[in-house]
Amino acid sequence: MSRKTVLAAIAGGVITAFVLTGCGRAATSGGAVEAGAPVDNGPATGTVDVWAMGTEGEKLPELVAKFEKENPDADVKVTAVPWQDYAKKIETAVASGSTPDATLVGSSDLASFVAGGGLEPVPAGLVDVDSFYPGARSSTEIDGATYAVPWYVETRVLFYRKDLAQAAGAKAPTTWDEFTPFAKALQAQGAKWGFSVATGAPYTWQGVLPYLWQAGAELTDAERSKFTFDSKQGLEGLTRYQSLFTDGIASPNGPVNLGEVEPKFVSGEVGSFISGPWEIGLLNQAGGKKFLANVGVAKIPAGPHANTSYIGGGHFSVFKDAKNRDGAWKLIRWLSKPKTQTDWFTISGDLPAAQSAWESDVLSADPNLAVFREQLKNAQNAPAVTTWTQVGALVDSEAEKVAKRVSTPQEALAAIQAGAAKIGTGN
Repeated sequence: MSRKTVLAAIAGGVITAFVLTGCGRAATSGGAVEAGAPVDNGPATGTVDVWAMGTEGEKLPELVAKFEKENPDADVKVTAVPWQDYAKKIETAVASGSTPDATLVGSSDLASFVAGGGLEPVPAGLVDVDSFYPGARSSTEIDGATYAVPWYVETRVLFYRKDLAQAAGAKAPTTWDEFTPFAKALQAQGAKWGFSVATGAPYTWQGVLPYLWQAGAELTDAERSKFTFDSKQGLEGLTRYQSLFTDGIASPNGPVNLGEVEPKFVSGEVGSFISGPWEIGLLNQAGGKKFLANVGVAKIPAGPHANTSYIGGGHFSVFKDAKNRDGAWKLIRWLSKPKTQTDWFTISGDLPAAQSAWESDVLSADPNLAVFREQLKNAQNAPAVTTWTQVGALVDSEAEKVAKRVSTPQEALAAIQAGAAKIGTGN
C-alpha cells in the first residue's frame, strides 16, 4: 500500500472494519486452490467495469484509452473511488453479488479481501510472474494461490539533508553502525533531530518491520501457519528501533500525517527520514525547486542480515461475479506489460512493478529513481495472511510503547507474539 493509501485508510478506519465484520473467510485454507481458467490471446470485447482508487482512478482513463484503441470492441468504464471508501464498497459489492469486473487493491490489503471470498485466482499463464519485483509478486500470493497482478510499486529509502552532511564531512550511511554517527553529525550542524520516524500512528509497522527483516527475522513459518516474531533476530531488530530514541537521534513523538515532517526537514529541524518516491514532490512543495539541491537520497542502511525495505503499491484483481471476466483479465494483462507501465509512470509518477520497464529512458535517466530501483531489489511486504491488519495494529501499539520507553523491546516483542498467536494467521 502506498503512503497515500495509508492516509486514506487512517482517515476512514475502513480496512480494519472490513476484516472484522466482512463477508466471512474464503475457503482458501486446507487444500490447494486452482488457478483461474486460462484466458485466450484474442482482443478484448464488451464493457469492462473497473474500480480504481484515488489519483489512480482519476488518471486511469487516460491510460486505458490506449487499450481501447488496441481493442476497438472493448469499452473500459473506470469508476474512481476514494481510498477511504473502497474497503466498505468492495465488501458491500461482494456481499450483494453486484461487483464490477476488476478492482485496484492496495498490496497490503489484498489478503483481507481474499478472506472476503469475492476474488478469483489469477488465470494460469496470464502473465510472467517472474517479471515483477519479488516483493510485489509475493504479496499477491495468498494460501498457495495468486489473487492479483502487480501494477505499480513503491518502496522506502533514506532522505537526508545533503548540505548538512557535506558540512559535517559525513557520507550517506550504508550500515546500522554508520547510521547513528551520521545522524548525530547532522545534529551537530543544527538539526534538532538527526532522524524522524513514526512511533505509533496507524501503519507504523511499515517503518518497524524493516528493522526486524534487516536483522534476519522471519515473521511467520514457511507455511504461514503461525507467527514467529519472538526470535533472536526479531529482538535484535526491535532493539535497533528503540535505539533511535535512546541514542537521542529521533523524537519519541514521531509524525502522524503526510506533510508533517517535510517543513521540519526544510527548516533543518529534522536531518533525515525514510519515505517513498512521493517525497520528491512534497519536498518541492515545501521548500521549492532550489531546496531539492540540498536533498540526498540513499538506500536503507543495512543491518546484520540485509538492507531490506518495505514495498507497497497497487495490484489489480478480478471478482468472481465479474460480468466480463475475460475482458477484465485481458485488460490486467495489458496493464502488466512493461511498455504500459512505463506509460503509466509518465502519466501518474507511479513506479513500475515490472522490472524491465525500468530500462526505459524516462526512468533510467533519473539518479533518484535509480536509488529506488536498487532498493526494490531488496524490499518486502507484510506477511500475506488474512489477519495482517489486526496484527499490524498490534505492532503499531507496541512500537509506540517501545519508542516512549513504556516497554522494553523484550516485553513488546512478547506482547506482539502473544497477541499475534491469539489472532492467528487465518490459515
